[in-house]
Amino acid sequence: MKVKGIQRKGLTALTAAFAVTMMLSGCGSNGNDGSNSANGGNGGGDNAAAATGNGGANANAGAANGGSDASKLEPYTIKWFVPGAAAQKDQALVNEEVSKYLKDKINASFDLEVIDWGSWADKMNLKFASSEPFDLMYTANWDGFATKIAQGNIIDITSLIDQYAPEAKAVIEPALLEGSKVNGKNYGMPVNKEMATQFGVMLRKDLVDKYAIDLTTIKTLQDLEPYFDMIKDKEPGVTPFYLNKDISLLNVWNNNNFDYYDGGAGTLPKGSTDFKLVMGLETPEAKAGYDLIHQWYQKGYVNKDAATLQDLSGGLKAGKAFAYPEQLKPGKDAEVSTATGVQWVQVELTQPIIGTGDTQGSMASISRTSKDPARAMMFLNLLYTDKYLVNLIAFGIEGKHYKKVGDNTIDFADGVTAQTSGYNLNQAWLFGNQFNDYLWTNEDPQKWEKFKTFNKAAKNSPLLGFVFDPSNVKTEVAAITNVGKEFNSGLGTGTLDPNVYLPKYIDKLKAAGIEKVIAEEQKQLDAWRAAQSK
Repeated sequence: MKVKGIQRKGLTALTAAFAVTMMLSGCGSNGNDGSNSANGGNGGGDNAAAATGNGGANANAGAANGGSDASKLEPYTIKWFVPGAAAQKDQALVNEEVSKYLKDKINASFDLEVIDWGSWADKMNLKFASSEPFDLMYTANWDGFATKIAQGNIIDITSLIDQYAPEAKAVIEPALLEGSKVNGKNYGMPVNKEMATQFGVMLRKDLVDKYAIDLTTIKTLQDLEPYFDMIKDKEPGVTPFYLNKDISLLNVWNNNNFDYYDGGAGTLPKGSTDFKLVMGLETPEAKAGYDLIHQWYQKGYVNKDAATLQDLSGGLKAGKAFAYPEQLKPGKDAEVSTATGVQWVQVELTQPIIGTGDTQGSMASISRTSKDPARAMMFLNLLYTDKYLVNLIAFGIEGKHYKKVGDNTIDFADGVTAQTSGYNLNQAWLFGNQFNDYLWTNEDPQKWEKFKTFNKAAKNSPLLGFVFDPSNVKTEVAAITNVGKEFNSGLGTGTLDPNVYLPKYIDKLKAAGIEKVIAEEQKQLDAWRAAQSK
């Protein structure tokens, strides 16, 4: 699960569909393409291999994947920050096991730290502001990826991949590695997983079964309303449509009504042939989406605290929700069921689309404060190629956190549940090569084959490959971000009346300079299209 409790791709994601995140984000969602890149910055780039610090001078001792002569490398601790629903009680135990394994491989210890989604952005910004030494961090296009590049906080790892992770490079889907580049350079190592974005809803399976709900009747968001009415009447204490401040139905809505949507910059109307960007919030389609979620809020379908609720996962685990919106992929319902201890079924409401943002949806980047970027890359090479290592980090210690019930199938260890496990991150999408991951007993044995089919069946976004560089409009982007903080949660959860607050939002965005941002994006889009036609 990804998001302040759920998915943000992320999550993934379902952060505000009309939101302005750190740099005109797309979350691999809002139109499937909002990559928002920046110029390369001054983060050390290809000088990374020459970094100083423990082991840095000895990094050329060999490539990773067990091929390094660990005896020639100085001891080093790899520090990695990732977001999650909560810190894991047994994190230190897992880190210790990983450290034991890495010692003979690359003479490294391991220190993974999970930061809750609610404070993730603020805490990572503080770490960069104080130049705290660490090696790796989760990055995604929706999570200020362009900002981190422009500020030089994450480094160009293109040559590091070639030098220290050739095996990993051979494993990663080429379209992911190429599509995640910014100005021809890799600033993040993409997780090898699904490449497309699809949105829909999760429904509680026990209630679906109890009321014999025919999922094939649900084709649109509006098709959910009779079931919401039924749940509202017959299931006291259960919210029909459970949201938090960053999650809305608008990802579903926007993907079905626009070819590309960005509330903080340019939007491409459905079926556009002239590729002229517009201000999405001024379209009747966007207004209709806001109207729908506001109507749902007024009908009591949405939890009253949605606009201020940080974490969705607590409510899901407690059985407070019948439905919530989610970014989907094959087997997503099984993943969420494992994470929450509550059984879910998924209903797809959009077509899978591949956009630039999807290739940047989940990556590991190297911090400018790393004392040994080469060693960090050696570790990543192992992570993508060593099945034992990636499953240890993703699922914990065999016999304590999980048990093998087949060659590639696991269940919780004896006496352990989703709620009591000391290590149940349920965020395998954060780590390396998902095609090496074990599957839980409730997951489809053909999950990884279906991932490949899912990728092949997805349509390409009209803007696939386009990366907007906001460097020339930094001031406006910052002002737009602040305006978004004022309106996004209230409008996105239906709490605020769009008839009153949407015009105010639009006026403030114009005052902040959104028309200048759209003009700059249009200029870059026109140049990109011209280059594609040559």
